[in-house]
Amino acid sequence: MKDIVITRKTIRRELSILGGCFLFAVLFDLFAIIKFGRPFVELLTTIGYELAITLVVYLITVLVRALVWGIRALFVRGKGK
Repeated sequence: MKDIVITRKTIRRELSILGGCFLFAVLFDLFAIIKFGRPFVELLTTIGYELAITLVVYLITVLVRALVWGIRALFVRGKGK
């Protein structure tokens, strides 16, 4: 059985994408707080929602990246035949 090796570059890329998703969730929450005139302490009290939004956005990016990878693999394989 072969070992699976995850390179440092891959780990950094995935953590950067996850961090970007978290930043998006926090900015989205901040926009809602400003728009609806809520106190800024809600940034801390709604951290669970921000983490949930982060995971949803990350999963969407994973699905899109997998779809793009699959389509690209189909076209590259098709050119070789």
